[in-house]
Amino acid sequence: MNVVVTGIGVLSPAGSDPASLWRGVASGQSFVRRVTRFDPAPFRSQVAGEIAGFDPQARLDRKLANRLDRFSALAVVAAEDALRDADLKTVDQPGEFGVSIGSALGGAALAEEQHRRYLTGGIGAVRPVLAISVFGAAAACNVAQHCNLHGPVLGNTNSCAAGITAIGEACMLMRLGRARRMLAGGVEAPLAPLTFGAFDLLRAMSAKWNDAPARASRPFDRARDGFVMAEAAAVFVLELEEDALRRNARIYGRIAGFGMSNDAFHMSAPREDGSDSARCMLAALADAGMTAQEVECVSAHGSGTPPGDTAEMRALERVLGERLPRVPVVASKGCHGHALGATGAVEVAIALLAMEHGEVPPSVNSDDPEPQLATATVPRPMRITNVLKNAAGFGGLNAALVLLREGA
Repeated sequence: MNVVVTGIGVLSPAGSDPASLWRGVASGQSFVRRVTRFDPAPFRSQVAGEIAGFDPQARLDRKLANRLDRFSALAVVAAEDALRDADLKTVDQPGEFGVSIGSALGGAALAEEQHRRYLTGGIGAVRPVLAISVFGAAAACNVAQHCNLHGPVLGNTNSCAAGITAIGEACMLMRLGRARRMLAGGVEAPLAPLTFGAFDLLRAMSAKWNDAPARASRPFDRARDGFVMAEAAAVFVLELEEDALRRNARIYGRIAGFGMSNDAFHMSAPREDGSDSARCMLAALADAGMTAQEVECVSAHGSGTPPGDTAEMRALERVLGERLPRVPVVASKGCHGHALGATGAVEVAIALLAMEHGEVPPSVNSDDPEPQLATATVPRPMRITNVLKNAAGFGGLNAALVLLREGA
């Protein structure tokens, strides 16, 4: 069974719909700024990718907007936008329509806020909905409830591989006949002081560019010094191809292959030789019935951390071999930052749009790239029929997808 993408809902620092996201990414600009959500002065890193102007009250029913935290609100709005983009104004057979959404941290930012209230005002100052808001599947459940979807619901927390894992697991459920449609993707709202500071303590985030935030996120650049935290949501309508064709839906592309692996090495550092990440990408290619020789473009994880990017380069060398310097590698986090579990899903949207527009977007701030990678700082016209999308996260979690252009 072929699974296709017929709708995209996205909220990101670079754009909050498919058209504006593509304009933002293709512009070669960075949307990373100094943190405004809280005072970043105590931290080594003081920059982030924030979604400008997102107001749940303007998008959702007032009662619902008041009940949801930012994590779930982002997911619900992105899901609404995806359904609208797919021209699914009403949902028939809701028992065959499911939800799969990944997030590294879930409602951690709300829990942090409510803990401050508890310390100053006691339990009476805490929101009554706290317990049903912070668990990892809360966003997926709120989407299902809001959209009246009664199919399978998954809310994985596979760190920075969560969004790719959510899409892959949704495809697996559809192939097994457990659902005919799924809303799938990732959401992250991590910009709160303690949540942000926890990563700062690990020295995983960029601290060299606080005075020049737009230069801070530098995937595969030799001056990289860490990732830049961001918030985002990206949700896709996935349909069985036969159903999409039956209703003459617009098809962005096909999710052709999915792979997963674990480094089983370290909780915060990747396996240095990239062997398990490579195994994951090769599994996705095998699932798609493809070989590494057929890969036309790579959408890299490209977090901008020195060890992470080095390990990913070694993994790509294992997969692509001598072809690596000739295969375009897109590393878009220089534009929109790293929204943890949501970023992989945002990058799937970018990959689908790149195939649609016939252009490899620039890898912002990859000014002095590692020589074995074909990254570029300007757009490159190219007819792309497939993209290998890679993701990795804390805990040694790896996930990969193969995306095919419609008609390929």
